[in-house]
Amino acid sequence: MAELQDKPAFVQLSSVGNPDFRQDPNSPLFGCETDKKKVISSLWEASEACGKFILSNDLGAGNWSGGEVTNKDGKIIARISYNGRAWTPESYPDFKPLDF
Repeated sequence: MAELQDKPAFVQLSSVGNPDFRQDPNSPLFGCETDKKKVISSLWEASEACGKFILSNDLGAGNWSGGEVTNKDGKIIARISYNGRAWTPESYPDFKPLDF
């Protein structure tokens, strides 16, 4: 599944505070880039964008709140986890890995 069928598609790039470090989990992490959506054409591109956002903002797994891949109608079609893997949009424990 290299190319996405639903185009345009978008990936959410966002952060939250980690309560383990007394940060506010209801707000973006202080000092990070503004939360945004990026237009993407493949899951590989989504994974790359997420990785760059995580690295450039020095996020830990507890700070990563992005990764939702949506179609033009806002329907979630995949998710990108902190480690860069792509998953089906279902919630745990029903989600499955996606190849890209």
